[in-house]
Amino acid sequence: MEAKKLLESLKALLESQKRLLLTGIKDKETIEKLKDLDERKLEVLTELSKKEKEEFSSCVELVKVVEKLNKEVEILLMNNLDFIEGILKELCPESDITYGSSEKGKGGFSLFNKKI
Repeated sequence: MEAKKLLESLKALLESQKRLLLTGIKDKETIEKLKDLDERKLEVLTELSKKEKEEFSSCVELVKVVEKLNKEVEILLMNNLDFIEGILKELCPESDITYGSSEKGKGGFSLFNKKI
């Protein structure tokens, strides 16, 4: 598949992911849709990684749009993580769980980070 079609496919996947994240993670179905979108994005990105730099010269603007969408999705994901982290801290104030962008606890996190 040519690079432009792959980029358009990636753009559509990112737009779908953004739409789902904006409406909120309400149920298991939404989670499954997000996981499916992530898997499909990985497939497209794998194909894009096989392309030569010259193949993207005709679609520089589309690359910029995809980069912008990707950043927006990344921000939405981080906001969701921060929201979940806030809820967990209210429910379990003694725990030291960090999922979001703060440095504390980054890298190795678990709901059972203390010995049971």
